[in-house]
Amino acid sequence: MFAAHLKTRALAPLFPLLALAGCQTLPPPTDSAVLPETVRAPAVLPAQSPRYLVDPAASEVRILVFRDGPLARFGHNHAIVGRVQGEIRAGGSAAANGFRLEIPVESFTVDPAAARAEEGEDFAADVSPQARNATRDNMLGPDVLDAAAHPRIAIDSVALTGPDWNPTVTARVRLRGAVRDVRFPAAVFRNGDVLTVIAALRLRQSDFGVKPFSALNGGLLVRDAIDLRLRVVARRAAP
Repeated sequence: MFAAHLKTRALAPLFPLLALAGCQTLPPPTDSAVLPETVRAPAVLPAQSPRYLVDPAASEVRILVFRDGPLARFGHNHAIVGRVQGEIRAGGSAAANGFRLEIPVESFTVDPAAARAEEGEDFAADVSPQARNATRDNMLGPDVLDAAAHPRIAIDSVALTGPDWNPTVTARVRLRGAVRDVRFPAAVFRNGDVLTVIAALRLRQSDFGVKPFSALNGGLLVRDAIDLRLRVVARRAAP
């Protein structure tokens, strides 16, 4: 999905686990969360449950993109961060919960220093401003996110099952015109009128019609699978 710019230092494509809320963590995803394309259930946002508004300044989506191929040593990994907005409905059970989230694609920043530092030594190499800018231009261009035609990524709840604090989420993702249902675990933390939700999942670019970037006659590739993490902080809306 994103260009892997040439770099002389090697970066092993490992996936360090990020403590997204205090000391709580989720297991790293091992396979794509995208479900087979079957008959889709409608998206659900329970109107009767209390409404929480997402705080974009405290919420983020983080995408980890990995280099691959026989010449992978000439590339480096990317940590990409975007803002999240929308609302959550939170009742007394997982089935009474739902959400409608949006990510403005223009909010994406490539390789901010704080994100790379949090991801550990596999993201420790310096990335030049020119490489960051070129990667972002590629990401927002017509071959990838096509920001001009599709300025937002939408994520809507379809179903939540299991315990309220650790539900299994089925959600509908709309990205660059493609619609896919995904399933992943989440962790929910309640603190008064503040709700924090964290989740980790793996997607394949090809599931959304994106051909991963390649260079040097295919010797340097961007791996098809990308890791995505969500941290959403929402505050209860006034009645």
